[in-house]
Amino acid sequence: MFIAFVYLFLYYQRRKRQMIKLAKIEYNSLDGLVEEVKEHMVDLIRDDYRPGISKSEFDAVYKQKALISNALNECIYGKNNEKALVIELIHDFVKKNVEPSRVKELLGLDFDPTPTIKFEILLYYFKKKSEKTKYALKNFIGKYNLDEPRQLKSGTSKYDMTYYIDESDINHAYESENIELTENEQSEVLAILIYQRYKGMGLIDTIREMDIDGLTCGTSGSILTNTNDSGEARENFETANRGIWLFFEGKYIHLRFLNYENEDELKRIIQLVIKYGNPGALTAKKGYLINTMYDKSRVLAVRPPASEYWAMFIRKFTVKNPTPENLLKKEYTKNAELPIKLSELLMRAKITTMTTGMQGSGKTTYMSSIIRYINSTYTIRVLETAPELYLRELYPDRNILSVSETAYLSADELQDALKKSDGNVSIVGEVATDAIAANMIQMGQTASEQTIASHHGITTEKMVSSIRNSLVKIGLFKDQVSAEREVTSVIKIDVHMAKYKDGRRYMERVTEIVPLAERIPYPEIDENDLQGSFVKITKDYYERVTDRATYYTHDIIRYDLDTNIYYAVDMFTKEMEDKIKYNLEPEQLKEFESFMDKYWGERINDEGKCTKGGIIHDYDIGKIKEYTAISYEEIIDNNEEIILDLGINEQFERSV
Repeated sequence: MFIAFVYLFLYYQRRKRQMIKLAKIEYNSLDGLVEEVKEHMVDLIRDDYRPGISKSEFDAVYKQKALISNALNECIYGKNNEKALVIELIHDFVKKNVEPSRVKELLGLDFDPTPTIKFEILLYYFKKKSEKTKYALKNFIGKYNLDEPRQLKSGTSKYDMTYYIDESDINHAYESENIELTENEQSEVLAILIYQRYKGMGLIDTIREMDIDGLTCGTSGSILTNTNDSGEARENFETANRGIWLFFEGKYIHLRFLNYENEDELKRIIQLVIKYGNPGALTAKKGYLINTMYDKSRVLAVRPPASEYWAMFIRKFTVKNPTPENLLKKEYTKNAELPIKLSELLMRAKITTMTTGMQGSGKTTYMSSIIRYINSTYTIRVLETAPELYLRELYPDRNILSVSETAYLSADELQDALKKSDGNVSIVGEVATDAIAANMIQMGQTASEQTIASHHGITTEKMVSSIRNSLVKIGLFKDQVSAEREVTSVIKIDVHMAKYKDGRRYMERVTEIVPLAERIPYPEIDENDLQGSFVKITKDYYERVTDRATYYTHDIIRYDLDTNIYYAVDMFTKEMEDKIKYNLEPEQLKEFESFMDKYWGERINDEGKCTKGGIIHDYDIGKIKEYTAISYEEIIDNNEEIILDLGINEQFERSV
């Protein structure tokens, strides 16, 4: 009994001291309030129970403390439920311990809030108004046209355009909305700001949960002095602590109004963002780290000395329905059914396809969208450096398994393992290394009925040469000619995605890759001129192994940026057309033939000689010549027999 009394007395005295302490605190700054919240949270989860309580009361208290402890541990990864609980606990602390007038002062509402606080209030306000809270930023940007191109401040020409949101934009929006927050709403906004500094991801915490394409931090602004040689401040100087960029609907928008104050705060944010799953430390020796966040977003973090400054790149993942229509059919595009239907037929015909294009052009979205056209009975196996496609989330009723490299298993090791699985279709998220390139070609030859991959090649030729060089470097082939023939025997179609500076993403072209005939006879030996024959044969040989083309490319469809029209260019080669027809079901075959007739017309003959878009094919000698850039007279001189035989002079003259 005496022990229980002593325990109760000590417990009361400690609580009394805490109450006196809280009563005397003036909370002169937001940082000071953050420190008090930290102590409060420690008290909430401390093993400190009242004596004499029943078992049911004890269990209830224990569960509550465990719930809070778990929320504090898990909210740092951006988990919504845990984050909401911690913010609510902070909100409750603020309402009980901070006078409403002081809340108002800390937010700066009596005078003029900082741009950061104004922005947070605007997002809070738009979240209340939006049908879904994740669309708040999108609705805000759309209302004030903040994704329109503007003159670059440091630019020297009217053509130097960029995207940014600065303090004047935030001030204008804040004044226009004329937001009147209640006392409860003010304390809730303050709780959000405290959370960002305490457990959250700082300035990007609210933005990160929005419906965006991604975020980049630490990639702009000077990291050196802001003065010139004479000691004067540089005009229009941008420092690195304002280096936050929003990747929004294909555009990179500089959020110039956000300031993470110093490098230490950026380091804290980056270390928090890459923490999920314990991927290891980002150290000076290991200067970069690729990881996946809790919400499946991909993050790349880099640090000095590997990079000049701390930086990170977040690519957001959102479970949407990535249909080809959503990607290619916009209100301004015309004839979008052409690339959409062609994509469907290529997938149903099991044609090995490479998707190329620059970062952010829509490669991943396109690859995700065309999976719906693959035979639903096929098993799909996916290899990625870091998870991006998430096909199981999009197609949960299909047989799909994805693997990605770890600190202990490389991508090429996993790819070797996948070759031994039961995959009908192999998908490579990105052909980024020599080993992956080599394995992809091998899988296309033997292990899969169909292979789909992506590559950053800006032209079909550069993509082919890049993979060819990988095969040579890894030792699978001794010469480039043999390696190139192997690549072009596997990859048949290049779908090139592009992004225009105004944010438009589109399919720039669909290109067929056609290997040329290998067995072209060498020059005959002239018995009367053996030395001359030897020279000719030797010359021909070295031309074949050096600069003689092993393949040619031609576009099947293209996109015109000026008119936003998708249009047909060339017919498939006869060989490709036959392959597509062979792999299609009877009903699909009818669709294909109708589709080809509609956009390309009928093939002139069964030998594959045709004109369409200014190309004449002569498969007998294994050569291809494109005549759109030369005169009609040259065509007649070089191909008079072919043209006369086909009877297409007038048609071809018009195309030239």
